[in-house]
Amino acid sequence: MIALSSNFLFLAEPFPVLEKMGSLAEVYLYTDANACLYKMGTLAETIVNYIFEFESLTPPSGANNTHANRVKILQQRKLLSDDVGDILYVLRVKRNEAVHEGYDSFDDCRSLIEMTHTLSVWFMQIYGDSEYEPAPFAMPEDIRDRADYQKLLDENERLSAELEKAQAAAMEKPVRSRVRESDRRKNADRANRRTKLSEQETRYIIDVLIDEDGNRAKREQTALRKTFRRFQLETMGFVAIFIGPVVLFTTSVTYGLPFPMSISETGTIGNQAAPILPFCLGALALFALTYAIVHAYDLLDKLCTIGMAAGFTIVAMQMCSSGYIDLARVGLLGVTPELSHTIHVVGAVTGFGSMIFWVMLCFRKSDKPKGQRTKEKNTRNNMYFYFGLAMVLSMCLFLISPAAMFGEGFPAVFLAECAMLVIGGVACLIKGGLILRDKE
Repeated sequence: MIALSSNFLFLAEPFPVLEKMGSLAEVYLYTDANACLYKMGTLAETIVNYIFEFESLTPPSGANNTHANRVKILQQRKLLSDDVGDILYVLRVKRNEAVHEGYDSFDDCRSLIEMTHTLSVWFMQIYGDSEYEPAPFAMPEDIRDRADYQKLLDENERLSAELEKAQAAAMEKPVRSRVRESDRRKNADRANRRTKLSEQETRYIIDVLIDEDGNRAKREQTALRKTFRRFQLETMGFVAIFIGPVVLFTTSVTYGLPFPMSISETGTIGNQAAPILPFCLGALALFALTYAIVHAYDLLDKLCTIGMAAGFTIVAMQMCSSGYIDLARVGLLGVTPELSHTIHVVGAVTGFGSMIFWVMLCFRKSDKPKGQRTKEKNTRNNMYFYFGLAMVLSMCLFLISPAAMFGEGFPAVFLAECAMLVIGGVACLIKGGLILRDKE
């Protein structure tokens, strides 16, 4: 063991794994605050697991078997005092920050190391030696001032690696308490009376509780926004997929008209505005605009969704050239059919072009480096890329003469528009997490 005095040596004989954790945390106090927070949190979690074994309690099953839920069970059974419950809470919060956010803070470690010692003494007096009287806590030595600093640091790393194995073995075959079950309640009452937090420790706990309440509110707000974002993406996906079939059914079945040359042509039926297409495109534009305002990750994400909203709004406002109308002035702007068609094409290229960039570029972004992404995320990214290519090929039908290639009666533009909407809709369903989501 490291040749240093430690506040946790009293645990060496009955609970050697806990003693090693505490001693390592003391060394990490000055050399690696993140590791110090992790070791202290792990010590606290191990103590909770030991209590479950000593009290012959059954831990929660499956995904519910978390440290937080185990602590709740101990509190419900009155096996933890309020002060001990508070210590366990702040150690869990700071350990989670260290693990998930890379958090480190010497000031936090300095406050928590003494509380970790208090927790260990409390545990010792109930499940180890009820007569144990702790020596006053002393702030650990700063090994950076020692001549053998690097040697101690290397030794610490070696012991830390060994501890991972020792901890796993201890959990598989836990140490048994020497204390008879009938005496534990009496020991607990006495230990709880002895365990008193200082005013400074109490203030620290209160500060953590206040900060965590704020963080919890932020997490709940973030979760709500993610849920709303998924709802928007999935709704946009379903709307996009069903626009083509719905307007085709309305035109060909309800009105008994010939197969349309384009989806947009069904925006007017016999010189009258048909509500289905404008309503669907309006919904698509509204969801895209809301997404741009509330959920866009970056400038490109925002520009793409604003482009979609603007483009599809224009398409809904001004119809393309159509054999279904013979009015001199058409659309909300009241312009000639020729000008309306030009405006409509600009809107269609803007809307569909923005959707292509959105799927190909924005959907493939990730907070994690490529090597850390899940297999499902890499699969989705490949799909978004090929979806985009397919949409580009469909878009090309807007820029060529379909009649020259396929003949006058072939609905090439209608099929191209349907293809882009269906592909974009499926991409939205995937991005919203409805299909091909990460495995739990």
